[in-house]
Amino acid sequence: MLDFLGYRESQHFSPPSYAEICEELGFKSNNAAAELVNALVASGHVMRDPRRARSLRLVKPASGIPLLGSIVAGFPDDPSAIPDERFNIDPSNFGIKSRTDAFALKVRGDSMIGRRFFDGDVVLFDRSSTPKHQDVVAALIDQECTLKTLVLKKGAAWLKAENPDYPDLIPVHDLQIQGVAKAVIRILAA
Repeated sequence: MLDFLGYRESQHFSPPSYAEICEELGFKSNNAAAELVNALVASGHVMRDPRRARSLRLVKPASGIPLLGSIVAGFPDDPSAIPDERFNIDPSNFGIKSRTDAFALKVRGDSMIGRRFFDGDVVLFDRSSTPKHQDVVAALIDQECTLKTLVLKKGAAWLKAENPDYPDLIPVHDLQIQGVAKAVIRILAA
């Protein structure tokens, strides 16, 4: 039944009648379809408007992306102690195609103030996006995590701070881009 409703919604068809549910699922009576619909409404999988006929809609699961903790915008930091939480937003609103490719980190520090990333901001990242020159990235540089601007020149890659108080970070051994920044959410104090 849920697959049937999902298919109809994806095709922009109107919600099915009890007769159409019976036909699709092989029921012999509309009562069987009504009982199934009532059970799905009671379980929270389906909703309907009691004032309208044919108003069945799937209840979409809460969208959200993992808020994996914080990222230092300063000197690189050990990324080992990161709690797992959820940040309840839909990543597609920010151009991130797949929820599994999205993650969020809270900024700690001031090395990126020139690009308007401030201490306490939440940054949304896309791990499937191909990093380009001048993208803001979450990176592991020599096994330490940081938020910086990616610089790609003449076959070399390094990280640039956007605050003159911090040096460029040139990898000694390894530079891995964990995700490309797609959005910043700033929570204003009340």
